[in-house]
Amino acid sequence: MFQLLRNVVLTAVVLGTAFFAMLVLVCTIPSSVINSTLSDSVATLKKEGLYPSVGFPWRKIVLDNFTDSVMLNIAYSVDSSDPVRSAIRTIQFDGDDNAADQILNLEKLYQKKDVHETAYERYWHGYLIFLRPLLAVTSYAGVRIVLTAVLFSIFAIFMHTSWKRLGVQTTFGVLIGFIAIDFFWLGSSLQLSNTFITGMLGSLYLLNRKKLSFLEVSTVFFIVGAVTQYIDVLSAPLVALGLLLITTAGLLKKTMNLKKVMFLCVLWSVGYLSLWGAKWILAERTYVPGAINTGYKKVQDRTMNSADAQFSRTNAILRNFYQLRGYDKRDKIVLLVLGICYAMFMVRYFSKKSANSKKIVMWITVATIPYLWYFIVAEHSYIHVLFTYRNQFITVVAMFFASAEFVDWKRVKKDGTFLKHLKKK
Repeated sequence: MFQLLRNVVLTAVVLGTAFFAMLVLVCTIPSSVINSTLSDSVATLKKEGLYPSVGFPWRKIVLDNFTDSVMLNIAYSVDSSDPVRSAIRTIQFDGDDNAADQILNLEKLYQKKDVHETAYERYWHGYLIFLRPLLAVTSYAGVRIVLTAVLFSIFAIFMHTSWKRLGVQTTFGVLIGFIAIDFFWLGSSLQLSNTFITGMLGSLYLLNRKKLSFLEVSTVFFIVGAVTQYIDVLSAPLVALGLLLITTAGLLKKTMNLKKVMFLCVLWSVGYLSLWGAKWILAERTYVPGAINTGYKKVQDRTMNSADAQFSRTNAILRNFYQLRGYDKRDKIVLLVLGICYAMFMVRYFSKKSANSKKIVMWITVATIPYLWYFIVAEHSYIHVLFTYRNQFITVVAMFFASAEFVDWKRVKKDGTFLKHLKKK
């Protein structure tokens, strides 16, 4: 335990220093170079609107151009002549007092009229370390292309490595989770991709380690929790945690249990919250007096306030569940058909003998984590359901693994071998 504590403290210091140094570095890129792409970025966003829909006719998902506009505003608003201040205050320029149309605010920034500075210091805004360099050479549309290429490249490598190290069953379960939360459209959004990239990279590190100790795994969970907070803006942070839990459970199959799962979740949370708090303290002590109080009030808003007359913690949970399920009739029919097919599969291969009760309890507990999050961070989960529902990636995969405990996989393999034999004939 002492060694883990030492690792955590040392890692926190190194990460905090690195986070700040990287932000200062990218804030030194001349604003004149970055701002040359602002016009094209505004044009793309105005054409699409704040919440454009993409996807299949029966399964439309909404892109969050509102938040993307805020992220672009922050990237373009950096004062490169004072990179330290810019890295800490992370300002944006608002033209709309109600902040209802962030695309309009971005356009006013381009036109340099009716704008005022607003500090957005409560997040690290670590996405700036790749966004500002990219905006120096291309506009928002080009950034999307690069982001999509990076996202799918990492996804392909992760799935291939998972197939080799964890096997078909685990990889198939992860794929179901990705499909369920509409992963394959996320490259078109700046803010929706980051937590997936963070989780997959952390998992790839674990998958590529030949010898893995629980101490090393614990340190990785702390690091990924911190990096998730650094690069994400509270979109679906539990995805990164879920990917690590799935990977670790596959690698440490014989020794993984509920107690270790809860311990790793706590470490991830400590990484997430401690580095978040470090940003508040840094801002409070330097350029944003009152940052801690502002951040605390915002946390109160996200956890205690009522968004509207229909708001309740139960409704926050239900809205996210319904968003995962989908509202279109055709979507429901597809889910019904898939459910019937899986039920038939379970009837065919059901076996109590293969079930490990401890593993079942472990996975069911993991599946409830997003709903605990929705209950605590209720206001945020209620109003931002269009992206917070993706936290249920963990739920989908965990429930698949729990049900898979009742499958006689030897029989499945035997039937598969028989079918291959028939095809050869």
